[in-house]
Amino acid sequence: MLTEDYLSIWFTIPAADPLGRDEVMGKLRFLPEQVELYWRLKGNVFRQDDSEMVCIPLPYSEFESVELVKKWWSIRGIVLRLGNPTLVAAIPGAEMGKMVVIIDERSALDAKKLSSIIDFRRSIFLLDDTSRRLKWEQPEQTP
Repeated sequence: MLTEDYLSIWFTIPAADPLGRDEVMGKLRFLPEQVELYWRLKGNVFRQDDSEMVCIPLPYSEFESVELVKKWWSIRGIVLRLGNPTLVAAIPGAEMGKMVVIIDERSALDAKKLSSIIDFRRSIFLLDDTSRRLKWEQPEQTP
């Protein structure tokens, strides 16, 4: 029997301003049903309070594309494009459903499995959606 382990990737989104006030730290958990995106603002000298970790559930159906950014032979980042930009609108650095994240070194090995997992989960969603539409469009047959 095959067991499904979930995949976790730690990441950062660098701040857009030179003072580094909106740097984001987070974790992506790729579960069998959905992706959970945990994020919070990184603390700095300008903000004394630590922000709380926020969880955003992302269904696999919302992923339009996932690109791995490589530098030399190792994966350095991920470009995530989502169909619904409002899901990640509150995250600094996310623009119109596109997030460019830098992978932490401890998650580099797990990131290699990422594109195949998302492709597989998205294909399951598309197959279920197609079969649901075919069942709905079929006329009822009377015996």
